[in-house]
Amino acid sequence: MDSEYTIRFQNFCCFMIVSYMHLSTAVFSQTNHAYTYTCNGSIAECNQEYEMLMESEISRRFLEEKKYISYGALGRDKPACNGERGEAYSKNEGCLPPPSNPENRGCSKYYRCRSDS
Repeated sequence: MDSEYTIRFQNFCCFMIVSYMHLSTAVFSQTNHAYTYTCNGSIAECNQEYEMLMESEISRRFLEEKKYISYGALGRDKPACNGERGEAYSKNEGCLPPPSNPENRGCSKYYRCRSDS
């Protein structure tokens, strides 16, 4: 009889240990549920809360944009475009680029113009 109680006690202890291990994994999986979150929506829907935390390409470009005058432009007694005092920028040839569409630009034979200009 004594050995029968010993076997039952050992079986009971094994059962308790196995059930305790099973319960501890169940509790752990419930507390760790936030880390194993699965989303069945689109990428934008799943990462909606992280979207504002990441730096976007547009905000990076705005920050890179220079919004100041260069130090060379702030130089004292330095004429703009090498012009004389009081002279308009259009009179100085170094300031403005050459006209892109002059009136008399000529015509090549490739375009089959009417006049030989």
